[in-house]
Amino acid sequence: MIDQTLTAGRWLALPLLCLGLAGCGSSSSTGQPSTAQTIGNVLMFQSTKPPVADQLPKDDDIDPLVCPQVIVADGGAAIRAQAGQDSGGLRYQISINDVARECTPTGNGGFRLKVGVEGRVLLGPAGSPGSYGATLTTTVTRGTSVVARRSSRVGATIAGGQGGADFTHVEDGIVVPAGSGDVEIIVGLGGGGPAPARHRRR
Repeated sequence: MIDQTLTAGRWLALPLLCLGLAGCGSSSSTGQPSTAQTIGNVLMFQSTKPPVADQLPKDDDIDPLVCPQVIVADGGAAIRAQAGQDSGGLRYQISINDVARECTPTGNGGFRLKVGVEGRVLLGPAGSPGSYGATLTTTVTRGTSVVARRSSRVGATIAGGQGGADFTHVEDGIVVPAGSGDVEIIVGLGGGGPAPARHRRR
């Protein structure tokens, strides 16, 4: 599964880590940091000792960016190809299983966006080995304006004896400029089609 990364708010989560560790802000009777405090320092500062006061992040240094959630478009979560009307006529299905995003601030309210999609191709009762694909569309909007719209081919090859295969796609380098209005990230599948598997030469 793709890890979802939220760029902003990493320092805002630190007090919660402290609250979750008993004695995070206390020392032992010997004057040495307690075990819980040491663990808290490692989680928060990647060191057994906290940095000096002038190295701690100030309120002005905390980026207010909140990375938008990824939305799967209505009707875009999966596509199916049928050879008949009943379930036994299903040839294949391509579906989105998980999504993720990463936002990197570029200054003045803008950011660079990376969108990841993890999916799976499944063979149905009427399916056969081969390469199956679909068009994945990624659309980013701010308010009523379309910032970016990208289409990419995704899919997988299913060998003989296999019932399915996973695929992963990452759309990188989307620049979202500063502006007014909420940012939305929308992904969806469409336009699938199989290609027969090539026989290996012996």
